[in-house]
Formats: sequence, structure tokens, C-alpha cells
Amino acid sequence: MVIITIFIVNTGSADNLITPGTILKVQPGTTLVSMDNLVIKNGATLSNSGTVVFKKNLTNENVSPDSLGSGTTEVSGTVQQTISGQNILANLTVNNSTGVVIGGNTAVNGNLALISGRVSLGSSNLTLGPLAAIVGTPSASVMIIVTGTGELRKEFPADYSGTFVYPVGDDTGTPEYSPVTIIFTSPVFALGNYVGVSLKNEKYPDANITGNYLNRYWNLSYAGITNFLCNATFQYLTDDVVGTENKLSCSKVNPAPWITFGPTHAITHVLNANGLTALGSFTGLKSTTTPMNQELANVIIPNGLTTCYDAQQILTVAGNGTTFIVENGGSVTLVAGNKISMLNGAKVYSGGYLHGYISTNGTFCGTMLAPLVATNQTGETVGMEEVSKTPLIKVYPNPTSDRVIVEVMGTTEDASITVYSMLGGRLYQRQLKGEKKYQFSLSGKPVGIYMVRVQVGDQSEIAKVVKK
Repeated sequence: MVIITIFIVNTGSADNLITPGTILKVQPGTTLVSMDNLVIKNGATLSNSGTVVFKKNLTNENVSPDSLGSGTTEVSGTVQQTISGQNILANLTVNNSTGVVIGGNTAVNGNLALISGRVSLGSSNLTLGPLAAIVGTPSASVMIIVTGTGELRKEFPADYSGTFVYPVGDDTGTPEYSPVTIIFTSPVFALGNYVGVSLKNEKYPDANITGNYLNRYWNLSYAGITNFLCNATFQYLTDDVVGTENKLSCSKVNPAPWITFGPTHAITHVLNANGLTALGSFTGLKSTTTPMNQELANVIIPNGLTTCYDAQQILTVAGNGTTFIVENGGSVTLVAGNKISMLNGAKVYSGGYLHGYISTNGTFCGTMLAPLVATNQTGETVGMEEVSKTPLIKVYPNPTSDRVIVEVMGTTEDASITVYSMLGGRLYQRQLKGEKKYQFSLSGKPVGIYMVRVQVGDQSEIAKVVKK
């Protein structure tokens, strides 16, 4: 094995090669400048404890994820550069105004310094380790482009609680900066966890989104995170708005059903989704086409706002730890084709106005009938669907590693049971006719939180099941 310690600048015109079985070592306090492409052949090693400056491309041909050492990798050429291969970097500095392309899944465990230029991920992921931080002042000219299938991913320490900003945007036509901010409260982070972000500078592909919407949506994926509660904010641009901006609300559009959060901040052009227990795809909308089902979560109707929410079948308001509040001077209409469920957390304060009715002719938002829901002076609770003081269901064992038993209590009516995954996908559904117990298995399913929803007549209840 040959070990070469480099203290000089290579100014040759051919590619710089590190051949199999060779270690190129850069000592602490030393800077190596590669003026030409550097290729690390499979079986070769770049052990960087100082600084390696690339003026052209870096290609790592090792077949497994490969650490390039504990030092700093800097890309600061004058033409677009590419970092290829599965590289694990301690620190990465991007200082190339013409841009950098990530051509293979790359991890940064220390500082990602965004000094100049945009970083394009394409189909590759850029993962920031648990202790990684972003340095610099991101903008439309200094950001990470995540419009392909690749994601900017952040891993979090096991005891993390706080805020992280994803400095992302698009270069579709005019480059636009549209960052995402995640604020976590006391989740459980497993080893190898992450939250990943990608986005599109286009309308979310759902034919039911019409009228007022954004030509922008964000996809948030996650793994290894359980029992979490978080808030998310999404920055958009005025050029993204189709229709009327102050009619928009932040909506989680995938997985279905739509979950609508608070109205947009039209002055700052920011969407907020508060109280999230699962992630997915988010955009801003106030559709003139009525969705099949819709849930309203952590929504505040402030003084001076008049709005309407609807669903062709079921409109669910609050519940499951979320709120829906109509403040003094606020006015809202709720319209559904089949059922409006007003659950715990729905409040209308004195001076607020809430209309709710079932449409019998296929007409939804736009027709106002007499109020179906009244308010008291303190705004403690309102609801067309009273939440039973006696639990409707019993779910056990909880937590569990395999089987779960759902027991329907205190009723002789038939029941409908639906089990949802962490991402909202339906796993199981069963109609109980005369039976009082239903058993299902979570064996082989990921660790995390699952939801069990039971409908008995006009009553419904949701319970969480923890898979350990």
C-alpha cells in the first residue's frame, strides 16, 4: 500500500487519479488544490484532515459510501462543477456562482457552508447528519435545488427539540427561494432518522384543486421519527399565486383526505401547518371544486375574516388534539354533503359566527343558510357531534409489537373500524355486525404511531396505537 502526503498544488492538465490501493492523505493545516478533475478509483482513499479545494469535478468510484476524511471539501470553480459518487464529507463549502451538481447520494456531517451558487440535487439525496449545520445566507442565488426526485434530508439527534430551516427552492425559469421550516417538540428519533424535503414549482396534480391555489407544493418525507408533534412553515412567492392570495390556506393534500390548516399570511407569503403528527405533501389552496372529504385542524378564523369550508361527504372539524377557533368578528360557513363532525377543540367565541348545514342539492360553499351551531359567551365548546364522556372504544395492548384488539364499548349498534398508517394510508377496514371485537396485526409494519377510527352511528372516535 502506498501512502502519499501532499503539500503542493497540482497544476497538471490531465485528470488527477487516485489509483486502487492508494491513500492520498492531506494533513491538518494543509490545503490541496485540484485544478483538474479528481477521480478516486474504486479501492482508493482520499483521507483529508485539512482542506481540499476542487476547481473542477470530483468523481468517487468506490462502490460503497466512502468517507473523504475529517477535513473540509471546497468546490470553488468558475464553471459548473459535479460531485459524483457516494461521498461522506465532514464539511462542505460551496463557493461557485455557476453552481454545483450532486451526482450521487452525499452526506455532510459537519458544516455545509453555502457561500455562492446553487446546489442541484437532481435524483440524488443530500443528507445532513445529526450534528450538521448550514452556514451562510441562503437566497435565490445561494440555495439547494430540490425539484427532482432527490431530497435535502436532515437527521436529528436522539434528544432533539427545536427548529431547522431547509434552504430549498427551484430553478424552473427564474430561480426562486422557497424554504421550509420544521419546529419539533419532544419526538422520538431513532438512529438513521431523517426528514426530507423536495418541491415542485407547479400546481399539485389534483383535478379537485381549482380557483385559488399555488403553483408550488412541497413534499416532506420522514423515517425513524415517532410520537412527534411539529409545526411547519412554507415560504412561497407572489408569482406562485393563482386566484386570490388572501383566500388561500395551508393544506396537506397527500395522503388524503385534505387537511386544511390556518389561512395564509398574505403580507409575508407564508403558509403554516401547526400540530402535525404526520408529514406529506403541502400547498396553499382555496379550491372552488369541493373535495370528497376534508379535515380542519388548528385553524383560527380571526376578526374580519369571512370564509367557507366544504366537503362532498364528510367535513371533520378539530378533534384528535387539534383546534378550530372562530374569534370575535370572525365568520365561517361549513357545508357537507353527508356529515359535519364538530369534535373536541372546536370553539366559537362571543361575536364569532358559525354556519353549518348539509347540502341536499349539490350546492356547497356560496349558499348561506341559518346557523346550525350556536355559541356560548366563553367559547368553551361547540359541536353538532357531542363527544361522549364514556370511551367508545378500547384498544389494547398498547404499545404493541404485533397484534392489536379493538373493543367497541357501550353500544349495540353496528360499527365501522378503519386502521391508518403513519402517513394516513388505509391499512385495514372492517364492518362489525353484532361483533364487539376486532383484531389485526402490525407485525412487519414500521415502528411508529397508527390510528384506529371507529364509527358507530353518528359517533366516531380515534385512538392511537404505538408500534414498538
